[in-house]
Amino acid sequence: MSLRWLLGALVSCGLCFSFAAAQQAPIPHGQSAPPGPALKPDEAIAKMKVPEGFRVELVASEPNIVNPVAMTIDEKGRYWITESLEYPRRQAGPGQDRVKIVEDTDGDGKADKFTIFMEGLNIPSGIAVGHGGTWIANSPDLIFAQDTDGDGKADKQEVVVTGFGRDDTHELPNSLTWGPDGWLYGLNGVFNQSHVKYGEKNPNYKKDHPGFRFTCALFRIHPKTREFQVFCEGTSNPWGVAFDREGSAFISACVIDHLWHLTETGYYHRQGGPYPPFVWKIESIVGYKHQKAAYCGIHYFDSDAYPEQYREKLYMGNIHAGGINVDKLTRNGSTYKGELDSDFLTANDAWFMPVVQKTGPDGSLYILDWYDRYHCYQDANRDPKGIDRLSGRLYRVRYKETPRTKSFDLSKSKDGDLIDLLGSPNVYYRDTAQRLIAERASPVLVDMLRKVVSHPQTPRKQRMHALWAMVSCGPLPAEAYTELLGDKDPIVRGWGVRAAGNQGKVHDAIRSRIVGLAETEESRDVLLQVAIAAKKIEGVEPIPVLVKVLARCGDDKLIPHIVWQNIHPLLEKSGASFIAEAKKYDLKGSPGLAAVMPKAVDRMTAKKPN
Repeated sequence: MSLRWLLGALVSCGLCFSFAAAQQAPIPHGQSAPPGPALKPDEAIAKMKVPEGFRVELVASEPNIVNPVAMTIDEKGRYWITESLEYPRRQAGPGQDRVKIVEDTDGDGKADKFTIFMEGLNIPSGIAVGHGGTWIANSPDLIFAQDTDGDGKADKQEVVVTGFGRDDTHELPNSLTWGPDGWLYGLNGVFNQSHVKYGEKNPNYKKDHPGFRFTCALFRIHPKTREFQVFCEGTSNPWGVAFDREGSAFISACVIDHLWHLTETGYYHRQGGPYPPFVWKIESIVGYKHQKAAYCGIHYFDSDAYPEQYREKLYMGNIHAGGINVDKLTRNGSTYKGELDSDFLTANDAWFMPVVQKTGPDGSLYILDWYDRYHCYQDANRDPKGIDRLSGRLYRVRYKETPRTKSFDLSKSKDGDLIDLLGSPNVYYRDTAQRLIAERASPVLVDMLRKVVSHPQTPRKQRMHALWAMVSCGPLPAEAYTELLGDKDPIVRGWGVRAAGNQGKVHDAIRSRIVGLAETEESRDVLLQVAIAAKKIEGVEPIPVLVKVLARCGDDKLIPHIVWQNIHPLLEKSGASFIAEAKKYDLKGSPGLAAVMPKAVDRMTAKKPN
């Protein structure tokens, strides 16, 4: 037996052993092969593919951030990141998770200061900063935490609402995001039963309040009144909400179609579970798929730091595919249609888990990476000890030599300077200035905003953000509603209706004008908002308004669904009124009304539940 033969046999056996071990290694859910070993941050970056002219830079990583779940960027350009070592724990109660403030104090592009803002949390799955504190989704609670002495640490907290479920810790309340109307929005998943009630310190608290029961939903909370609302329901385990340049809401969802336009009072396709009686579900806005159906995070990117072809698009994290997908939006009546665009980033690393995407002060896209071999609950529950709890990265995708941002604090800006920022080419500044204006909400500011909105030379993006800031400031004078409802831009008119609906009680003349729009308005965007507001504005008789909208919406794909959601609960007691109104129109020329009629008959003749 020669030495060469013996060495060959040993090598062969080693290869066989390695191959056998690889074959025995479990393949995580949604992946096609064992994920292999973790890469160091610089190794991970080296494998990433981005378009020509771009490069990926590391902002922060382990051990300074680990298991990052959620992130927001405040008015000082600081990153607020939630970390979870408790995942996938189902039991509620105190834990070892925390919120960390991450800063780049010297402007070199890398974080160098890390402050623990709050500890003792248990899978904090959403975070937002504003209105004097920090909003944290920490199921079953949504917490408002404050740093009252300025040391960077929370020393006061209140439970705003409580009762979110923990049945599935991949579907906890998440993606806390300020909406264009000044409300704080968030998502909840399909297998996470929730019965939300007001916290005892909430001004809306009543011991006998029935609360809000739901699973998959987009909810919202008003930061000043603390009122809670279910905005719409449906989809799957959505994670990520974004608002476009017209203020429409979009979310990413898993397993089912990935992109959805969500409208107030709508009920959308569910991944599973029963629908309430008489629901006429709304479908997604896409007829295509990306590589793999596991998504996390969505962001409407708009910044002049990138070439124009990369702006005003939705950037979405794809967990199983290990990358950032891109979707374009086109209008489709009162709704939208998604269009497939080229991928923005491919990690070529199964550990890459992009959970959040945000535009930063420098105009670059920032990506928070959970970084773990396991993506789904199947593997986390099967092998909780196999979860990596020591990694986490924050990346910046920089175009060429985009200038870095020096220290700043927008909260110290004058009112006029904030209004100027509403026209910034970087959506980070527009959104942040809008929130700060809403926090100040002075009558002087409202007057200044009205002038910006009404001026014919105001650029449209600045105009829309000024409008939203004005709406966010609270009840408007009747003259402001009159100006909005008479505007040439249908999106502005629609927001006038929406603002009145959110207010609930408006001047008689404004109410009459909105009711009249159901008969005179040509824009489907405005008709959609009239349908939503019909049941919200005090003193409006909703059925005549809703039938008129149905009769005049043509072949719009969304409006009949929204009208149905608002009208069918009324038919049990007011069916005769509906029939009387419907008889005024020719069904052949009113496809929206024709589509609803059979459903209305079924609803009116249905047996009452025992």
